[in-house]
Amino acid sequence: MVRGLKRTLYRAARNMRHPRRLIEARRIRAGVARFLGGEAVLRSYEHELESAGLRQHLLAKGREHAAAVGGSGHSLGAIGYAEGGYLYALFRHLRPDVAVETGVANGFSTAFALLALRENGAGHLHSIDLPREVGRPYEPGTFYEGDGRAGIPSGSEPGWLIPPELKERWTLLLGRSQEELPPLLDRVGPVDSFMHDSEHSFDCMWFEFNAAWPHLRQGGVLLSDDVNSTEAFPRFAREQRREPVRLARGMALLQR
Repeated sequence: MVRGLKRTLYRAARNMRHPRRLIEARRIRAGVARFLGGEAVLRSYEHELESAGLRQHLLAKGREHAAAVGGSGHSLGAIGYAEGGYLYALFRHLRPDVAVETGVANGFSTAFALLALRENGAGHLHSIDLPREVGRPYEPGTFYEGDGRAGIPSGSEPGWLIPPELKERWTLLLGRSQEELPPLLDRVGPVDSFMHDSEHSFDCMWFEFNAAWPHLRQGGVLLSDDVNSTEAFPRFAREQRREPVRLARGMALLQR
């Protein structure tokens, strides 16, 4: 209760300092609610998520990550909890049978998707990741320089912070999306949702969007994080004549 009050006071102070962010956050929430069918629907999913206890688990794992990577400069690579809630609500609403994502890192956003699949009682998530293990030497050029330096603790695997009971509906494939995504899409058949969260270069984003879009069923969604990092997402949206639905300042979706 005390921690909840502290969070509320902190957010209130932050919103007073940055009123434009508050307005933007309200617009994003309104757009997500419209997509789901109304504010009441969104609130019901948020209540469901809070009851699941995932927040507490992720907070604990976040502290473990900070202690493990120290001052290495590597981040958790996590979206905000509110945005994770929107992602959870989206997966609950769409009830995807086949979901594909690129980029896992520590598994923060993946955990929200997998919890939703468990609550749906159906669906499977196929993930592609090229992990960066903190402290391990890599050849120059292995990773994109503008990737934000998300890293997993030494000796860990991608998605290490995901609760074990959520991994039953998950398949992890290691490698570069440019090499692994096309054969994966061919294997799994029509896709209900695709999410880009790997290398945020124009070339990689453009490649993934164009590879995944033809495999999406009608009504399926293409999601992307870091949509503001390059011109790839807005250009793709214009070419497909789709209006993006924003889930965060840097995350949005297009519906097929």
